[in-house]
Amino acid sequence: MIQQIKSKLAAFHNAVSKKEKKIKLVWFFFFLLLLLFASCQEEKKKTIVCWGDSLTAPHRETLKQKIRGIFVKDHDYPSVLQKILGDDYEVINCGVGGENTLTIMGRQGAYPFILAHDVTINSKDCALENFMGNTDVPAFLSSYNNEVCYPLLQHKSSAKINDCMIQGGIYELSAESNIWRVGDGYGKAYNYFITPKVPSDKQIVLKKGSVIQTYAMSHLRNAYCNMIFMGENGGFKDVKDLIKQIKAMIIYSKCNRYIVIGFHKCNAVIPNMKRMYEMEDSLQQAFGKHYLCIRKPLVQKGLQFANLQATKVDEDSIRKGVVSPQLLVDGLHFTSKGYEFIGDLVLQKMKELGY
Repeated sequence: MIQQIKSKLAAFHNAVSKKEKKIKLVWFFFFLLLLLFASCQEEKKKTIVCWGDSLTAPHRETLKQKIRGIFVKDHDYPSVLQKILGDDYEVINCGVGGENTLTIMGRQGAYPFILAHDVTINSKDCALENFMGNTDVPAFLSSYNNEVCYPLLQHKSSAKINDCMIQGGIYELSAESNIWRVGDGYGKAYNYFITPKVPSDKQIVLKKGSVIQTYAMSHLRNAYCNMIFMGENGGFKDVKDLIKQIKAMIIYSKCNRYIVIGFHKCNAVIPNMKRMYEMEDSLQQAFGKHYLCIRKPLVQKGLQFANLQATKVDEDSIRKGVVSPQLLVDGLHFTSKGYEFIGDLVLQKMKELGY
């Protein structure tokens, strides 16, 4: 009898021991998963998306630009910002040279591009290219105001259009574009093409008004922070219109961390310095601490930052509130020191906002 009791106690002890081991093992794996999750969260980079035109666009993508970079040493403020912020951040350059606010919004998604007419996609057995339109036959309209758009696809890495989705299918857009100088402006010609990522045996018709869901719309929303630096190439009718467009981009981004950067040179919509001051005041009022005026600090401290002595031409420009020519490579785009200064200004604004 005593022996039976001892054997039952031993069996009970072994059972409890096994149960405890199982419980301990479960807790061990639970804490391991927690540590792995915490580690992944710590390693996840904070993504900053920089929207804009050639003042944002990555330079030196083509051989000509690379050769120019050897002598002129110009680059872009997002790359400067990436260098300053380091590996904890990923700065994505979404600048495309020559684009206006309508095409920037179209790429970002606040007001997407829509097809201007039906587009026929030939079957995979057809040798013909799938032509979408050109300068005479518009391919794209802006869903903002139904105006014709010409997205410039020369910066494939920064346009963030491809691969895009139309009517549930995946496509790649491409363009043969030619831009040339005409007096103070530019002439331009385009031929647009579309290529299905999965060729079909049947002919497909993409309907007029179909939305073009860009790569950016699918992948770059909910970023940690957005920079919006646009307007130099127009696309808006007045400052009120520009503010409306920027606000639409902020809302669409689903991100409450953002910086609005004001452009620095007069254009067709903002034709003189009086209007420039009015625009800057309006942007300041609309976006408050999120607004960054780069013109004023560039005028006041740009030469000092670049360790340059002011020439008479610089002094005349400064008196007029215009950025010093020594900080510009072509009257509009900045030298390397100019972009370094802008990168530093953006960094200070980020610190001010707690980003």
